[in-house]
Amino acid sequence: MSLATLVLALAFSASQGVPLRNEPCALPAALREALQSRFGSSRVLTAADLYEDERALFRADHPGACPGVRAGKFFGAKERPALAVIVMGVGPRKDLRLIVARPAMANWILLEVDELREGSTAVVGTESGRTTPDTLTLSAYEAWKRGYRWNGRAFETTQPRG
Repeated sequence: MSLATLVLALAFSASQGVPLRNEPCALPAALREALQSRFGSSRVLTAADLYEDERALFRADHPGACPGVRAGKFFGAKERPALAVIVMGVGPRKDLRLIVARPAMANWILLEVDELREGSTAVVGTESGRTTPDTLTLSAYEAWKRGYRWNGRAFETTQPRG
């Protein structure tokens, strides 16, 4: 790839708010703004927020990925992919919220799926369904795992595989 092509690609990505590959927890600008508007100074959960042993397990399972962001076809195979995001409160409250961000025409529709108490750590994941929407998962290594599936109106708790 020529240098000019690379520069143009990076400029286009920046103008479209598309995260760069070397920043796994980066979100599109419009989504960052929507999350900030709704949840204040919350931020995306990163590998640094996990306990040391959890961080090692996550990096072994998902090299280069972000534990707080996962794309999936949560609304069905024919729908545009959405982003599942774990946002973490800053300041005195450090609660975690699992949010699904569904792309709309010029903005994002935010659906709050679950909330965890302060001090909890978890990573977001997906389980692909062949004929059904992807299952959204939230798990704490070696402790618990929850599944959520879109039922056409809301996310409902399901039994995840594994």
